[in-house]
Parts: sequence; C-alpha cells; structure tokens
Amino acid sequence: MKKMNAAVLGVGQMGATHVQAALESPYIDKVYGFEPDPARCKSRCEELKILPASLESILADPSVGFVSIASPNETHVELAEKCMRAGKAVLMEKPMGCSLGEARHMCEVEKETGAFLQVGFELHYSQMYTRLRQWIDAGLIGTPVNDQCRYYCCEFHKKNTWRSLSTGSFLIGEKLSHYLDLQRWYFDAVPESVYSLSSAKVVPYFHHRDNHQIMTRYPDGRVAVLNFIMYIAESHLARDPLQNGKKEVDDGHFLQFHICGTKGAVEADVFKHRMRRWEFSDTPEYMDSKIVEEITFDPKKDGLLYYHNVLGQNLHVIELAATGKKPEMSAVDALNTMKLCFAAELSEDTGEIIRFDDPRLG
Repeated sequence: MKKMNAAVLGVGQMGATHVQAALESPYIDKVYGFEPDPARCKSRCEELKILPASLESILADPSVGFVSIASPNETHVELAEKCMRAGKAVLMEKPMGCSLGEARHMCEVEKETGAFLQVGFELHYSQMYTRLRQWIDAGLIGTPVNDQCRYYCCEFHKKNTWRSLSTGSFLIGEKLSHYLDLQRWYFDAVPESVYSLSSAKVVPYFHHRDNHQIMTRYPDGRVAVLNFIMYIAESHLARDPLQNGKKEVDDGHFLQFHICGTKGAVEADVFKHRMRRWEFSDTPEYMDSKIVEEITFDPKKDGLLYYHNVLGQNLHVIELAATGKKPEMSAVDALNTMKLCFAAELSEDTGEIIRFDDPRLG
C-alpha cells in the first residue's frame, strides 16, 4: 500500500480528533500540524506527537496528499481553497462558509480544480443515525412524512469565549446544521420553504440567539421541525454533555429524533442511549401502533461511535481519498444544508416564510 502524508490545520480540541484519525489510518505515513502562532504550533504538536509545519511548507509538499481543516470557522474557506489549488484532498469542518457566497465559492473551486472536498457532517457516520436511515431505506416505516427533533441542553459556551461572542447565525450554522442536515438526509429531498422563530434571549452574554424553532416544508407535504433551547438543562462544567457523554438522569437534556412514516416510525434518543422502531397496523377500531424493535448501547463504551463519530468519519474519508474514490457527501449537497441554515436565519430576521428559491438566498 502506497502511503501519503497528512496535515491538520488547527490542532486545538477538535483538531486533536483529526490528528488521532490520521495517526491511526493505514493510509497515512507522517502527520503534520499547523497553527498560525509558531510557539503554540510547536507545543501542541509535541503534545499530539506529530510534526509542526508552516502552512507554506504543507502546501508546497507533494507528499502531503490529505489535509483536515479544524481551524476557526472564519478561516475554513481560505484554507480549503489554498489546499485544493495545491492538489490536496480536503476534509473541512463545518460550517462550509460564514456566508452562502463563501459556501458557493467552495463548490466553484472544487469544480474548477477537480479536488476532493468533503464537509464534516459526521452524523452520517454515527451508528445511531445510520440505523434510522437503514430502517427507512428498508421500507420499514413506509414513506417518511414527518421529522421531529427536540434538542435541549445546558449553556456550556461560557462567557467571553469565541462561542459566546460569535454573532449572526452562529448556533444554526455551527451546531444545528448537523440536525438540519439529517432531516434532509432522511427525506432525501431539497426543502421547499422554511419558517423559523426565536424568542427573546435568556442568556444575556450571548451575542447570538439562544433558541430556535425551525419548521421546514419538503415536497409532497412532508414536514420537519427542529426545536432547540440552549439553556434549560442542568449545567455541566466539563464541556458539552453531548460530546463527553456525562449527564445525570432526567436533568432536562434532550436530543431526540422521531421520523414518522405511513407504516411506522423510528426514534433516536441520545441521552436514553437507544433506537426504537414502531410498526403501524389496521384494526377494526383504530390504527394500532406497536414497538417492534429496540437497540441500546453503553454510552461510556460506545457513545461517540453512536452519536458523534468524528473519528470514524475521518478514517473513512481518508480511505476514500487515498484510494481515489469520490467524497460520499458532495460539496453541492453540503451547500444545500448551508442554504437551509441561512434560510432559517433569514426567516427569523424578517418574520417571513422563506422559499428555498428566494433570490435573497442567491
């Protein structure tokens, strides 16, 4: 097997997972890390046991065939374009851009250069969500018509951090894009229109909205709803409870998906650590509903594998790039998710129902 070298641009908290995947991949030889501050670059690379490098040396080195971009959001587009033009395969963290114009530009550069570009929507590789897709694809719930997601969490951003100081569509593009992307994946369709509401802020130091109720209409009368509140659950000081798996029972945290179809329904419940499937049937008196399948998992052992599988995604994407295959999620598909995020933000700004072909979305 011919190996290539890899580089991770941005070796902070998220970058460490990208580094781990590159170190574990059988397709990768050397792993380089980059941070714009040379001293921080050197110290972080020593901690992660990889080689520090400048951006210029990474771009100029033909042996570096794969680049992961895990840097701050506002740097994604510039770095991705430079890497694609240098002939590198690129896996970039979402968001795909801080504006729809930037996201479209990524698609244009990908088309112009013929480069490999995949955006990091790792829930496509997380077993909880892929199981729901398998049930849907097998026809076990008939035609999916109604998608409901409830996500309530605690305020873990903290004061005076880049997360709490971010403005605009921060929570939608940075966080909720994963769950808007899932509804598109489950319906296998492009939205028709979006209507989103946000109540007055409760968290005073946020520079962005702290709640969203996003309603999306899809073709053939299908509907999806995402209900998100950033502050209701009991606080956990050790990072996002979703990512570290630490949560007390019934403390207000929820992350649930329910997809209802014409013949049944499916559920993914992160904090109850289970997936369930219902089957509908006819009786002389009413439509009957019965739970016919349930899968549970150990969050301490397999949590991230089931609901936040960044490592598995990265290992697979590296393999795709190394073996000359195309990305499994195209840049155009990722653009449609970004468009849905910005449509929701525009709806909240204007109070209007936003059609997906609205000229303000470009």
